[in-house]
Amino acid sequence: MARFLLMVRTRPLAGREAEYHRWYDDFHLAEVLRVPGFVTAERCAPPSGEDAEFPGDGTHLALFTVESDDFEATVATFREAQASMEQPSCLAPESVSLTWWRFLGSRTTASPHG
Repeated sequence: MARFLLMVRTRPLAGREAEYHRWYDDFHLAEVLRVPGFVTAERCAPPSGEDAEFPGDGTHLALFTVESDDFEATVATFREAQASMEQPSCLAPESVSLTWWRFLGSRTTASPHG
């Protein structure tokens, strides 16, 4: 089965960061993971004190791992599901940017040191 990565950049509206994080963590990740083929979700932010240099308006990153033998069908199902996903007022709509990636080869891990 092929593996893919969906990177989603977003940002909260100023002053509504706590609401944005609650929505993402308590609702949206599970909402996306209900889409067939989506198997993991993680959120990221720049290290504390670092200025993020993201293309576009996004300041936060969500990473979704997707497994599928029919990528086009999985993307179509995701797009259909997006139509009914909540768009909270704490999210800056112009900041949303989605990028799909295909994993190449297999995962390589570090060997134990010792």
